[in-house]
Amino acid sequence: MPIAAVRNPRTALPRARRVLRFIMAAGLIGTAFTAPVDAAGDSYRIRPQTRMKVSVVEWVSSTGEYKEWTALNGEYAVSQRGDISMPMVGEIAVLGKTTEETALLIGERIKKLTGLATAPIASVEVAKYPMVYVTGAVQRPNEFEFRPGLTVKQALALAGGRERRNDRSGEYADAEQIRYAGEFSRLELQAKQFMARRARLIAELNEKPSVDFPPELTGVPPDSVVGRIVKSESDLFTARAEALRQQLESAADLAKLLQSEITVLDEKMVAQDRQVTIARDELEDIARLVDTKILTTSRKTALERVVADMQSNKLDLVVASMQAKQKLNETERDALNLKGQRKTEVGQELQATEAELEDVRLKRSTTVQLLQAAGASVARNESLQAVDLQPLEYWVTRGGAGTGARVLESAQLEPGDVLDVRYNVSKNLDGSMLSSANPPARVQ
Repeated sequence: MPIAAVRNPRTALPRARRVLRFIMAAGLIGTAFTAPVDAAGDSYRIRPQTRMKVSVVEWVSSTGEYKEWTALNGEYAVSQRGDISMPMVGEIAVLGKTTEETALLIGERIKKLTGLATAPIASVEVAKYPMVYVTGAVQRPNEFEFRPGLTVKQALALAGGRERRNDRSGEYADAEQIRYAGEFSRLELQAKQFMARRARLIAELNEKPSVDFPPELTGVPPDSVVGRIVKSESDLFTARAEALRQQLESAADLAKLLQSEITVLDEKMVAQDRQVTIARDELEDIARLVDTKILTTSRKTALERVVADMQSNKLDLVVASMQAKQKLNETERDALNLKGQRKTEVGQELQATEAELEDVRLKRSTTVQLLQAAGASVARNESLQAVDLQPLEYWVTRGGAGTGARVLESAQLEPGDVLDVRYNVSKNLDGSMLSSANPPARVQ
C-alpha cells in the first residue's frame, strides 16, 4: 500500500521530533493512542452519523524514520450499522466504543493484515458529532450538532429560546385583519372587473348586439364602482363594434366603387369593339378602291393607323378592368381578414382574462382563509397570553422510539436525542398539554 516515508535529511529530524513529542504527550509510545478532543469527550461512545478523523503513522526503528500511512488518513463517517470502512482494512465495527478503543482496534487490525511486528500508531478523534433535534415551543425548531456536556437548557438557547408571539397584545392580529380585509376588497373588485371584461369579450366573439353581464354585475347603482365598471365595458363594446362596422362599411363602399368602375370599363370595351368593327369594315372598302386605283394608298394607311389606335385603346380598357377586379378581390379579402383578425384577438384576450380571473379567485379564497385565521387569532388572544405565562417542561425521546421522558433543564443530552419543549398548562385552559404536536385549539 502507498506509504509516505520521511527521508529528506533537512526535514526528517524536526518532523520526527514533532511526532515523538506528540506520541509522548499521549503516553502511548508503541501502542495505539487517542488524541483528546476535550475532557468530556474521552468517555464518548461512538454512535451512527459520527464523523471521525483517523491518522496512522509507523516508526521504523531500522531506518530511524517515521512513515505516514497517507492512504488510511482522513475522515470516516459511522454508518447506521455502527461501522466505518477504511481502505485495505475494510469494515470495522466501532459502535459503542471510545475513540481510544477504536484507535487500538485500527492499529491491531493493520498489524494483523500486514504482518508487522509492532502495531502502527493510530490517532482517532471526533471531527463531528451526530445531531440533536429541538422542537416544540421554541423560536427556531431545528437540528443542532451535539457536543459533549450539552444540556437541555443549552439546546433551548441554540433554538432561540422559548417562542415569542407577535400578537401578544392583539394589535398585530388586528392590523393583519384590516390588511386582509382590504386585500379581499381589492381582489373582489378585480374579480368583478375581469367578469365584466369576459362578458364583453364573449359578446364580441359571438357578434351579439349587446353585452349580457352576469347577475353579480346587474342591478347595481350606476354611480357605484361596479356600475361604472359595467358602463365602461358597455361603452367599450359599443365603440369597438362601431369601429368594426365603419371599417367593414368602408370596405363595402370601396367594393361598390370598384364594381361600378368595372361595369363602366366593360361598357367602354363593348363600344370600342363596335368602333373597331366599323373601322375594319371601312378599311376593307378603302382597300378595294385602292386596288382599283380609285383612291390613293395614303388614305388606306391613315385608316390603318386609326384602327391600330382603337385596338390599343381597347387593350388599355382591358388592363384597367383587370386592375379594378384585382382591387375588388383585395377589398373583399381585407374585409374577411378584418373579421377573422378581430375574432382571433378577442379569443386570445378572452383566454388571458379567464386565466387572470381564475388566479384572482384563488387569491381571494386564500385571503378569506387568512382573514378567518386573523379573526380567530384575535378571539383566542387571551388564551395565548395565558399560555405564554406558563412555565416550560422538557421531554426527551431517545433512540427514536417511545413517547419520551420528562427531564429537567439541567439534564445532559445524548446524540440523536429529540427534545420537545412544551408549555405546562395542565392547570389552565382545558387541562391539555401543549407541544409542537398539540398546539392550542383555534377559536372559530
